[in-house]
Amino acid sequence: MVKFLIILPHFKEVRVDKVACEKSLELLIADFRKTLDNHEELLKSFCRHGVQLEGWLKGELLYFLDNERKQKIIIDFDREVALGKEIGKVDLRLTLSAPSGFTDAWIELKYWLIGHQRGSSYNASFYFGDPTSVGISIDAGKLLRIPNGLRYILVLAVANPSSDDWSTGVEKFNSKFSPLHLTSITDPEDFPESYFLGLLNVASTRKEKLI
Repeated sequence: MVKFLIILPHFKEVRVDKVACEKSLELLIADFRKTLDNHEELLKSFCRHGVQLEGWLKGELLYFLDNERKQKIIIDFDREVALGKEIGKVDLRLTLSAPSGFTDAWIELKYWLIGHQRGSSYNASFYFGDPTSVGISIDAGKLLRIPNGLRYILVLAVANPSSDDWSTGVEKFNSKFSPLHLTSITDPEDFPESYFLGLLNVASTRKEKLI
């Protein structure tokens, strides 16, 4: 079993169970897929009209996570969690069961249009390489400043970007924004053509951050 020891100045060292956490997140994504599958025609319409609707994603997730908490699939969750001036707000904190008791998973959400918008074409590789808030380098850097738990970015891509485009984008990000480092937990091959839920683990290649 792989465990990471997160060391940041002025905070206690906390051991977190990465394998158990990611298994729980993969199960959550499998459940959330049922919601998205029911909205497949809606997602196709979003793509056809070339719109970015991150607020819609957040609303669907809130309703979904309320039900997951009621069924005790997750321990708890919170949205727009304020972590002070240095970090700012994080979209989601999920509290998940783990062998050690529980683990917090910190998640930033993104909605990516894959296709055309007002004469411009967008693919996953474009977003991964963008240094502004359109991309995810700022989100990844913010997540790494959180001292405890595990850090993820969840991307709803509408439509499916393809495995080649997605993996090329991850490689581009890791090269361009090192020491930030992404590992994709999900694969576009496992999703329909209309959308993809990309779960990315956020880490650092610096030894003082991850041992």
